[in-house]
Amino acid sequence: MALPQELLTMSQKERKRIKVLDQKTEGKLTVKEASGIMRISERQTYRLLSRYKAEGDRGIIHRLRGKLSNRGYPKQIKQKAIEIYWKRYRDFGPTLFSEKLKEYEKIEINHETLRRWMRSSGIITSERKKRSHRKKRERRQAIGEMLQFDGSHHDWFESRGLVCCLLHAIDDASSKVFIRFSESENTESVLRVLKEYCQQNGIHNSIYIDRYGVYYAEKQKTDFQLAMDKLSVETIYANLPTAGRFTRS
Repeated sequence: MALPQELLTMSQKERKRIKVLDQKTEGKLTVKEASGIMRISERQTYRLLSRYKAEGDRGIIHRLRGKLSNRGYPKQIKQKAIEIYWKRYRDFGPTLFSEKLKEYEKIEINHETLRRWMRSSGIITSERKKRSHRKKRERRQAIGEMLQFDGSHHDWFESRGLVCCLLHAIDDASSKVFIRFSESENTESVLRVLKEYCQQNGIHNSIYIDRYGVYYAEKQKTDFQLAMDKLSVETIYANLPTAGRFTRS
């Protein structure tokens, strides 16, 4: 009787890494290009390649899967810290917030951990405003690494049809354009267009969008954010609420 095969549970991120490593093994990507797509160092890419060759898919699964990190905090602590931030310290950056937590709340949490928690909760602090200038962002090197997505409301048919919204997606590396019309820039329409895009072009590693209500909320994740989390797609927000929006003259 054949022995039952062991079930391997993989995240979407790990599935993507296997595709990238396969392309590297086939000579379609260099180590540098593969590292850029996976957002890890070349040294780590070599380690992954070695484990993948030796162990197959198992080698890609995170070594801490199912284990609690020694540096991890209970979920209740994170939730309590965020609640305290919104009530008393909402104008503070993570470093000062860490000091106040220790001094007044008797809770000791590293400021870098607080920074990650605040970002994951949609909290943007004034620390960003201290930058004197911004450098021009370089384009991503590989197709599928980042998708720019936006919506534009306009009388596109010049009164010969209904006023509607143009949902507009551009691959950052190739500038390949994907557009669809919808009645408005709502969650259902946005997710439907993204689903069609992914079915034709694959799931992108990250998406660059503005802080329009469909995509962003401070205190509770939107359906769009939850969908991107499920697909392991990194969400990158523009600095201004409608920074990426375009108009037609």
